[in-house]
Amino acid sequence: MSKSGAEARRAERRPAGPDSPDEGAEPAAARQAERILPRGLYIQTKMKDQNAAKYRIAVHVARSYVKDFNAILLDAGSTAELIANEMFALRRFLSVLTNNMGAYASYTRASKRGRRKMRGEPSEPLSDHLGPLHGNELLITGGRYVDTYEALLGGGTIESIKPFTPNVTIIGISGLRSEEGVFCHGEEEAAVKRLLWEKPTDIRLIATDWSKIGKRDAHVFGRLGEFRTNAKEAVIVTCNPPDDIPPRELENFEEQINKLKNSNVEVVRLDIAEDEKVDP
Repeated sequence: MSKSGAEARRAERRPAGPDSPDEGAEPAAARQAERILPRGLYIQTKMKDQNAAKYRIAVHVARSYVKDFNAILLDAGSTAELIANEMFALRRFLSVLTNNMGAYASYTRASKRGRRKMRGEPSEPLSDHLGPLHGNELLITGGRYVDTYEALLGGGTIESIKPFTPNVTIIGISGLRSEEGVFCHGEEEAAVKRLLWEKPTDIRLIATDWSKIGKRDAHVFGRLGEFRTNAKEAVIVTCNPPDDIPPRELENFEEQINKLKNSNVEVVRLDIAEDEKVDP
């Protein structure tokens, strides 16, 4: 299941008319996606949890690690969905492969925002040529839809990812302990994440808020000693904890960060502002 660049361009060239959505209306594809794939409680909860931190991480990843013309392999998860929001707004000519159905929603939102801008104010010639999606291509893997994670999982997903050759691989986690590895919550998602962990790439990036550092979860899908295997660069992008967390949690976070650095794992720590958040 994929939405090709050609399909996106055909949709963008369709002239406005009586049947076109008005400025405040949802695009038909977005309305259909919302009806067929309602937002799951698990991912809603994850999107609200540490929302400001995830938004800050997403902005940093899109600006600092994703470049125009990159091939991006994007994991499922709430932070990855926010990264998709930023990538489609900031970058051009990306080829993004993902099993994250939230990223599809981000793609349709980018189309809506672009059409609003094109109707409401003058556009640069390049913007007119590219259309609201900035020439970006979104590829959706095969697989079975699992509403808990708003993701496609299973053998079809894995087979879709195998031939793709990314410049940047972005991985979401639900836990990380330097001495044990990186964790996720579900067995089926572990199989997909394991492939992302092992696949050759220029940059392998873990995007995670501070609360996952030092935490365990059900399934280990990678060891930190393998983080740079088949990657030119490997980095963890996280954020500093708020000032009011319990001292034991702060101590645990700092202990894990120091262990990662002592193991030559690159860690980027971001500060966040209270007003940096998006609606789930």
